[in-house]
Amino acid sequence: MKRADFLYILLVVLVLAIGTLVRVSHYPHIPPGFNQDEAASAYESLSLAETGMDKWGNVLPAYFPGWGSGQNVLLAYLSVPVIKLFGMNVFTARLVPLALGLLALPLLFFCLRPLGRYAALLATFLLAVVPWHFMLSRWALESNLVPFFMLLGCTTVSRAFITGRRRWIIPSLIPFGLCLYAYGTTVLVLPGLLGIIAVLGFAQIRARWQSWLLALGLLGVVAAPFALFFIENYVVQRNLDWTDVLFFSTPLLPSTRMSQVAGGSWLDTAQLNMDFLLNGFDDGTSYNVLPGIKPLFDFVVPLAVIGLLLGLWKLVQRRGQAFASPQGIVVAIFAAWAVASLSLFFSFGLNVNRFNHAYLPCIVLAAWAVATITSRIRPVVLMQASRWGAVAVVAVAGGLAINDYFTSYRDSRIITDFNDGLGDAFKAAENLWGVEQVRITPSMPLPYVYTLFYLNYPPAQFQREAKVTVENGNYSVKRFGKYVFADEELNQSQSYGYLARRNEQPEVAGRKRLVLFTNDTWEVGLMNVVAK
Repeated sequence: MKRADFLYILLVVLVLAIGTLVRVSHYPHIPPGFNQDEAASAYESLSLAETGMDKWGNVLPAYFPGWGSGQNVLLAYLSVPVIKLFGMNVFTARLVPLALGLLALPLLFFCLRPLGRYAALLATFLLAVVPWHFMLSRWALESNLVPFFMLLGCTTVSRAFITGRRRWIIPSLIPFGLCLYAYGTTVLVLPGLLGIIAVLGFAQIRARWQSWLLALGLLGVVAAPFALFFIENYVVQRNLDWTDVLFFSTPLLPSTRMSQVAGGSWLDTAQLNMDFLLNGFDDGTSYNVLPGIKPLFDFVVPLAVIGLLLGLWKLVQRRGQAFASPQGIVVAIFAAWAVASLSLFFSFGLNVNRFNHAYLPCIVLAAWAVATITSRIRPVVLMQASRWGAVAVVAVAGGLAINDYFTSYRDSRIITDFNDGLGDAFKAAENLWGVEQVRITPSMPLPYVYTLFYLNYPPAQFQREAKVTVENGNYSVKRFGKYVFADEELNQSQSYGYLARRNEQPEVAGRKRLVLFTNDTWEVGLMNVVAK
C-alpha cells in the first residue's frame, strides 16, 4: 500500500471516529430530559409490540393519529424490536436515531467516492461535526429519520446508474418509499426529485426499462399504504369501504398537519421562509440550534449555491448529458434533491425540522464546490494548502460547536424544554400509595403521553380505560386508571396525589399538602382531606 493511500485511510477512520464520539458521548443524557414527541413515538412502539395496534387501537397504521394531527410511523416500527427486547426507556427510545446517525457517515462517504477522495472526505467530515446532524442523531424526533433514508435512496440510485446492473436498479427506489413514512413532507419533494432524475437519466432508463419498471413497481408497493392514507385524509376525506379487508389501517385524523402549519398566500410564506434562510436556518429552538452557532455553519449555503451553479454550468457544457460520468451522476442526483426541496419553501412556514430535506444536499454540493474550485489552483503546493485550509475551517467551526454542545448547552433552556427530571418525578408518583387518583399537571406538553411512557403503562389497559374527547382537532385525554389530567375529573371528596412543577400546586381549603418528593423542577405529594 502506498504511503498516500495509508494516510488517506487513516484520515477517513479519524473522521468516522470523531463523528462517532460526538454522537455517542454521554448518550442518552444529552440532550437532558425527554421530548413529548420522543415519548409518543416510543409508546407507539410498545403498543405495536404488545397489541399489533397503535395506542388508539388502529391495526398497523400507515400513519399514526398521534395527538390528533398525525405522527410519522417509521421510527416507531423500526424501534419495535429494540423496545420488545430491552424495554421502553430513554436509552432504547433514542437508539434507532443514534444508529442511523452513525451509519449516515460511512454511507455518505461510500456514496460520494465518485466525486474524488477530497470531496468525499470533506463532505463526511462536515457531516460528522455540523450541529444539525449530530444534534438530530442524539434524540428521537421521528421526522429526523428522513435524511438517512433519502441519502440511502440517493446512494442506491446513483449506484444503479453508475453500474447499470439489475441488482442495484431494481431495489434502488425502495428507500425513497420508506421516506414517506419518515416524514410526510417527502410527498412534496419526491415527485420533483424523481422527475429530474428521470429527465437527466432518460437514456440509461430507456436502455434498461424493464429493470427500472420493476423498481418503480416496488416503489409503488412500498408507498401504497401511505398513498391510501393521503388520499383518504387529504382528497376524499373519508375511509374507503374496501380498505376494511387490508392488513393495515389508514385512520382518519381529527385535524391535518397541513391545516395547522399552512396559512397566508404563497408569497407571504416565501417571504417568511426567506427570512428563515437569511437567518441561517436558526428557528430559535433549543433542540435544533446551539445559541450563536448556525445549524449548517455560515459558509455551507453560499458554497452549496456555488456548487449548484457549477453543476448547471457543467450540464450546459455537456449538452445536457449530466449522467455521462459517475461524478456527474452523483452531483446531478444531489442537485436534484436540493432543487426538489425548494418546493417546501412555498408550501408552509419552515423550521429546522420541516426543512430537513435540504441540508444534506447542501453539505454535498458545498464540499464538491470546494473540491472543484481548489482543483484548479496552481502550483500543486498552493492547491494542497487551500484544501487543508478548508479542512481547518471545518475543524474549527465543528470544534467550537462540539465544545458548546457538551458544556454550556447541557445546562441551557433545553433542561426546561425537555422537562429534565420528570422521569424521577413519575417514579415517585407511581409509588403514591393509598390514593385512588393522581393529578398530573397540565403545565407540560402532552402530559398523558409522558405518563404512559414513564410508567410503561400497558397499552391494552390504556385503550380500555382512557376517557378521551376531541377538542380543536386534538385528542384530549381526561384520565386513565388513577391518573387525572382534567380537574373536573377529580373526586373532590377524596384525597389525591399530584405531580406538579415545584411550588405550582396551590394550597386548597380543606386539604393538607404533603410533599413527598422534589428535585430542581418537579414536586410530587399528597393533597389529603382534612378531617372536620
